[in-house]
Amino acid sequence: MKTYLRQYKFLKDAALAGVFSEALRHAPILKGRTAVPVPMHPERLAERTFPQVEELLVRAGIPFVPLLEKTTARNLGRMGRKERMASDLLFCLAEDAEIRRIDYVLVDDLYTTGTTLHHAAHVLKKSGARSVAALTLIRA
Repeated sequence: MKTYLRQYKFLKDAALAGVFSEALRHAPILKGRTAVPVPMHPERLAERTFPQVEELLVRAGIPFVPLLEKTTARNLGRMGRKERMASDLLFCLAEDAEIRRIDYVLVDDLYTTGTTLHHAAHVLKKSGARSVAALTLIRA
């Protein structure tokens, strides 16, 4: 998985999004929930050339709503657990985002400490989401 993720994210091999499309499409946690991709900061998107999580959802044919924006380009992967947990909120609502009182599922590629998902879920819950679950491809 480490090799796959490196090739997908850092070597910009967008075609690899199809590798997990079938598994994602049938993930039970998606049933009855609206998918929300965990977004990249615009600086990171410019570096990587495509939004990896959104590409996974598109290839799997899973409809999604981009409700969040990343507020910092800081790389959590280079921080220790305590630093990550103490960091400021990483997300805000996207402009014109409308949070309904429904069930959402955050979708991300990698779960390390859970900080990213915790911050994203906090924004959705604070804005009126009924519940927020999470789906990731990899757990470190």
